[in-house]
Amino acid sequence: MSSLCREHSLRLKLLNFPLIVGVVYIHAYGMEIGFAGVELGPAHLDRLTDVVRTLVSQGVARLAVPMFFLISGYFFFDGFNGRSYLGKLRTRCRTLLLPYLFWTCCFAAVVTAGRHLAGVGPYFGEGSLSGLSPWELGNALFGVTRVPAAYHFWFIRDLMLLMLLSPLLRFLLGVAPLPWLAALFLMWVIGKWPLLVPDVVGVLFFSLGGYVALRDRSLFFFDRCGWWSVVLYVPLLFADVVWYEAWFNVTLHRCGIVVGLAAVLFLTRYFLAAERCGGALLRLSGASFFVYAAHEPLLGVVRTIAFRSLPLDTPLVALIVYLAVPLLVILLLLLLHRALGRVAPRALMLVTGGR
Repeated sequence: MSSLCREHSLRLKLLNFPLIVGVVYIHAYGMEIGFAGVELGPAHLDRLTDVVRTLVSQGVARLAVPMFFLISGYFFFDGFNGRSYLGKLRTRCRTLLLPYLFWTCCFAAVVTAGRHLAGVGPYFGEGSLSGLSPWELGNALFGVTRVPAAYHFWFIRDLMLLMLLSPLLRFLLGVAPLPWLAALFLMWVIGKWPLLVPDVVGVLFFSLGGYVALRDRSLFFFDRCGWWSVVLYVPLLFADVVWYEAWFNVTLHRCGIVVGLAAVLFLTRYFLAAERCGGALLRLSGASFFVYAAHEPLLGVVRTIAFRSLPLDTPLVALIVYLAVPLLVILLLLLLHRALGRVAPRALMLVTGGR
């Protein structure tokens, strides 16, 4: 790409898998699960477990979604012009739209089938597409007034919409970039946004990535001050945990995310330089989309089994379950991805958008 050197491209690529791990941990945050009309979960959550899950799922992992939007906007607007717009959309039909439709329908089909199987129905929540009107079906698939049937695909839905709206964003970034970004940032940090779709986090960071690309700059332009972002992010992160329920936490948390994004982008240079670590992350990058797409409803089912089977009120058991179940799900999906890559590589490429 025009503004990407090889090193910068690799630094962005090695982020894919860690960010997806973060997404899985975000979805593992809750410690109450509905099962057969009752709530499963520990009656009292010990302080250590509460602090760790807040630090991981609501702290570090929350960098994932803004980072994905930032990188997506950067790539989409790199070399962007009127002639390239339709070509970029055609490419995204293969890499985003087709996988979106497949996994959303697959998710709903699995949930529908699971709810009708004797003995396992309570493990599956709502998500059936059967018996819906055309409007309800479209609403379930794309989440016009609700989250999509596969709720974690709201990110792909918003991303596709932002790509369709990219000429408007390109205009705004051309005539009033700083007022546009400042207005978005203000609405994001105070938690005020008038639209249901797309979410402000996507509009802000997709626009920010586009702003950097349109000015032919690198996302790593902040490297010269990178250690300052790391030093600043650590206390912001712990302050976010300490004051997690405070009235001002939304602003504190989201300002911390901005600093955290700069810190993570800076640290990629060291992960890439560590050949064994960097190489492993680059290899795992190819499985990232598959893990993202397939981790639900598997994560929910495995967590429900664990919540039913283990004494979560016992000290440290809840913490072990919180930490271990997402890792188990990710490991299972990595093994499945490898197996599918051997027996059905073309099908795997199709449902993961050629990744």
